[in-house]
Amino acid sequence: MKAGFIVECGPEGAEIKVIPHLARMIFPKAEIIEPIPGDKKPILKKDCGKWVTLLLGQGCDKVFIIWDLLPDWEEYEGKGCRHDDRKQIFDSLEKVGIKFDDPRICLICIEKMLEAWLLADERVLSKFLSTDEHPVSVPRVKKPEREKDPKARLDSVFSQFGIAVKGYTDVEHAIKIARSLENLKRLEKLKTFKRFRDKLIGG
Repeated sequence: MKAGFIVECGPEGAEIKVIPHLARMIFPKAEIIEPIPGDKKPILKKDCGKWVTLLLGQGCDKVFIIWDLLPDWEEYEGKGCRHDDRKQIFDSLEKVGIKFDDPRICLICIEKMLEAWLLADERVLSKFLSTDEHPVSVPRVKKPEREKDPKARLDSVFSQFGIAVKGYTDVEHAIKIARSLENLKRLEKLKTFKRFRDKLIGG
């Protein structure tokens, strides 16, 4: 199975590295090609149709369009609206002749942003932020997807518990946290990650 991804970030964004890494953890035998950076959410929603066409033309069996409900672009769009986001994505697909219910197309709206997934396993964060001289124990965030601002919460965790690491930077730390995951059991308790997993393995 060959999978392609359109993600809401710039060319150096966290999702470019994190999403393929998690996909390989879920489905090691899948062929994961380099994601297409959709930049800001308005651009992703407007142009995703042409990128889907490109990825299908490259032989992808599935194409994932992945965006945050609340993107961190200093334009939080209120509470976000998954329904409106999906409608605009469907409009973009329709313009290139792809039906909204095409089984090859998988829409994943992360609740509320990528950092909610990174908050899911406090054991990984504890290990990541510990040093030999200063081991730490990060408290569990029981409902990461309900955090108002997961990125701010993760930054707070880094600032409070990080000795060698001061503050969270997504382009630097997100992939390091993802690579520290030994398994996905905690992430699989999150609704949006479970949807991602299920769609990738054939659900």
